[in-house]
Amino acid sequence: MRVHRVRAPKRPLLASLGRLLTWCVAVLVALAALLALLVALFDWNLAKPWISRQLSTMLAREIRVDGPISLSWSLAPATPQSDTSWLPQLHFTARDLQIGNPDWAHSADHLVRASLLDLHFSPLPLLRWHWHITDMQVTGLDLVMERADERRKNWRFSDQPRSRWSFDIHQIVFDHALIRYVDQPLDLDLRFDARPLDSDATRTVDGSGTPPALVLQAAVSGRYGDAVIRGQLRGGPLPDLLNEGSVYPLRAEVEVGEVHTVVGGNLINPHQLHRADLQIRLSGDSLDRLYAATGVPLPATRAFSTEGRLTISRVDSETKAWDWRYEGFTGKVGESDFAGDAHYYRGPPKNHLTVKAHADLLRLEDYLPAADGKRADGKPEDRVLSQKPAQPQRWARLDAEIDLKAGRMQLRGGMDWQDASTTLRLKDQVLTAAPLKFSMAGGQGDGEVTLDGRHSEIRSNLQVNLHAVQVRQLFPKLARIDASFGKLDGQATLSGSGNSVAATLASADGRIKADLSEGTISQFILEAAGLNLANAVFAKMYRDQQVKLLCGAADVTIKDGLAQVRHGILNTEDAAIDITGQVDLGHEKLALDVYPRTKQVRILSLRTPLYVKGSFAKPDIGASTQGLAARAGAAAALALVAPVAAVIPLITPGQKIPDDCAPHAGEPSH
Repeated sequence: MRVHRVRAPKRPLLASLGRLLTWCVAVLVALAALLALLVALFDWNLAKPWISRQLSTMLAREIRVDGPISLSWSLAPATPQSDTSWLPQLHFTARDLQIGNPDWAHSADHLVRASLLDLHFSPLPLLRWHWHITDMQVTGLDLVMERADERRKNWRFSDQPRSRWSFDIHQIVFDHALIRYVDQPLDLDLRFDARPLDSDATRTVDGSGTPPALVLQAAVSGRYGDAVIRGQLRGGPLPDLLNEGSVYPLRAEVEVGEVHTVVGGNLINPHQLHRADLQIRLSGDSLDRLYAATGVPLPATRAFSTEGRLTISRVDSETKAWDWRYEGFTGKVGESDFAGDAHYYRGPPKNHLTVKAHADLLRLEDYLPAADGKRADGKPEDRVLSQKPAQPQRWARLDAEIDLKAGRMQLRGGMDWQDASTTLRLKDQVLTAAPLKFSMAGGQGDGEVTLDGRHSEIRSNLQVNLHAVQVRQLFPKLARIDASFGKLDGQATLSGSGNSVAATLASADGRIKADLSEGTISQFILEAAGLNLANAVFAKMYRDQQVKLLCGAADVTIKDGLAQVRHGILNTEDAAIDITGQVDLGHEKLALDVYPRTKQVRILSLRTPLYVKGSFAKPDIGASTQGLAARAGAAAALALVAPVAAVIPLITPGQKIPDDCAPHAGEPSH
């Protein structure tokens, strides 16, 4: 009988795998325990030089810790947003820490300096290339952040488009921080001297007591473009400035150049600075003060104020372009008002501004103020025309299109335009206002203006046409007089060179023509102008009579700033008044003569010319003293012989004068 040996069955494969897994887990636990013991027991100061060298090499910048460091275990703090307080965390402290800058950064030699850095972070997220920092305390913080472009930011430790590492910080506690932010593409350099707000001073953005809160305050200084910045700011928690996708609230009151600025709102994702939603209020002594911060060349004006909603968005990261929208704005310049919407593209290839604005009242003297200079002796200069120079070189940085409407545009001398509208276009340093349309004193007007800023002195061209303007409405003071007036048609063309209104008119060439249609005019005004005292007193006492106005005309040529009256006449059925002389636009001097010629015999008429002289600011209007003295002297001499004969020099014989207003070769010279 054969005996068979029975073999023992092989261990199952599953048991072998289980034993292997057990050993692996045991090894991992042992390593973890060893690591935990290493963290807890090892004196990390012994490895500090080696760690600093390795980090400096890896991050391509100097990392230095001059004080002691420590690394230990702790429990995560309990927060309403997390239930992981039972998980262990690493607790790291370092004294006298400095993190240097990459070679391309020149604002400072460091990114961070701190006398104490104390932070708690979770170790497991490090396996996913993520820093999860639950608590950070910093003492003596000196932070300098610099951005050259989207890849070169000194707080990024990689030159790749997007760093592998990410982070989120729940809380930053500090006592005092010096923070500087330099943005080369924006030409921005700001410094913040920041401190935490007292709990009693903490306010939320909406006032409801819910996050996000304003928890820090800072004195702000620095510059934006050519504008110096100084003021005060309140902002939200520091982590919201650093964490991806955060909304950072702020309130600030600062001086930007010479413009007082009050701003409040939110920065959307400030870590990447994608967008800012702000409510802003600006005020200053002139609109041209805005150029330093915005690059928009505006005129020198009277004091202004404006407020509205400002949205600033990044167009894309490659072109460094920004989209500014100033919506629903209102404001005032002097006594003028304005409102509208503006869109400003700031970036390559060229800045571009688009505005749609309207005004109920637009006063020319608010946007082109009169001269306010002083002479060498300190006394006010006797000038009316503005001498404030424009700066056409600024126009090269911007193209613009501005649609402007004004219900009432107040010119100098009490004259108004109604329903004025134009489109201002700035293209390659040439500014045009065309078509220019307006209503004026019951009539219509049109024209266009061109300012060529491609030269050292602006070359200006003006063309204006008037149609059927009612003279009575043109001069509001005449409305109080019981009289009717004719209609006025006119044309004006002017050209000149200069960077101010005064300089342009001082070099102006051109021509002004006007024709006044048939109507009636107050005999009181006419006789007062001719010094026919008897009729003037009679008309004043017994009712202002009317005389028929046949016509009026003016033809003025301008050469090198000197306006010469070639032909000026006001013709009625009773008299004709001729106007001759010149106006010096450069020196603002008047030299005009008014010659009355009667068509009927007048008793007690002094029949002497009037003069208009003096300056634009202080005109002098009166009668020629030589003519008055001669006629009065003759009357006095005849009175010694015969009292009745004394009236003879005061009698004006009538003249044969044509009834039209065209120049005539046979007219008497004056």
